[in-house]
Amino acid sequence: MQTKMFLLIRVIITCIFLINWSLAEESPSVKYGQLELLSKAKVTEISKQKIAEVAKEESEKHPEDGYLANPTATDCFDAWGYRYTGGRYNNELIRFRLRQPPKIVSGKKYPLIVWFHGKGESGNDNERQLAHLHYTLPFLTGPESLDFFMLVTQCPKDNPFWETSVSKDSKGDAPFTIATEIFEQILKEFPIDKERITTFGQCSGAIGSTMLINKYPELISAVVYISASAPTKLLNDVAIYSFHCTEDSMVSIEGMRNYVKKVNDANGNAYLTEIKSGSHDAWSPALSQYKVIAWMIKQKKNSFLSPPPGIMSMPLSWRQVFIYFGIPVCCLIILIFIIALKKCRLI
Repeated sequence: MQTKMFLLIRVIITCIFLINWSLAEESPSVKYGQLELLSKAKVTEISKQKIAEVAKEESEKHPEDGYLANPTATDCFDAWGYRYTGGRYNNELIRFRLRQPPKIVSGKKYPLIVWFHGKGESGNDNERQLAHLHYTLPFLTGPESLDFFMLVTQCPKDNPFWETSVSKDSKGDAPFTIATEIFEQILKEFPIDKERITTFGQCSGAIGSTMLINKYPELISAVVYISASAPTKLLNDVAIYSFHCTEDSMVSIEGMRNYVKKVNDANGNAYLTEIKSGSHDAWSPALSQYKVIAWMIKQKKNSFLSPPPGIMSMPLSWRQVFIYFGIPVCCLIILIFIIALKKCRLI
């Protein structure tokens, strides 16, 4: 009798487990507070050579405006949703992208990059805002990937300007307002190092970066401006790294030249890298040639160890660390040892 009862209990438990498992399989999303995971990143193991090849590809232009995201880069980002209330998006799920470190260690906190795209990458597909990020592919996946979070929200197609609210109801529906609510939820739900938060503003997205600094001055450590108009306010509490083409006909470089000078004259920390070109595209060399993402990850609020803007920062292998630091240190130790022996008259 006891044996039959025991078997019956096991069958019931097994059925409950199978039902829960099937429901979990059917459910496409997982909720984290007010955030909803829609789909995980489809990162696949690809060779180092393939990563390098994709990272060198030019950004694909959209037939009408802006650029398209590279599928390989898109696969490195989770698709998320945030339930927003306000303006025309009352109780609507706003989709965005989040890149996470390959392996999150319990108790460890990680840097966060907040990315603001340009006007041409606005849309409703939750993909176009990732345009140009294939240039950073070696940092996103593969053996040399780095541990950091990257938040990439998207302006809707009918409102490509971060600061503009189409609806005046309640708090409105400006993309920046929505982005900051998502930003605050990310800080609550994920292990973010609040001293290592930076922002990237491409073209009109620079306005979003500036607004983020003004809203959270205690959190943002550095900003990268790409092909952008100069801010109206001097930002002296963040490191400013700007990239601009010298003959850019869409946004003149003179504004940023003057701005960088004013910031430095006011004891700020700014640098402008001038790209000798008539193009508007300063993001390609900034991301691929100057590896600005690596520079951003190493920024820390009010730390003298942070690489200054204008200094290319690259992750070093153990071999490079030994060559650059180990050999000089060993030579210094040997020299001190020889001097000590001479003073003791042992040699």
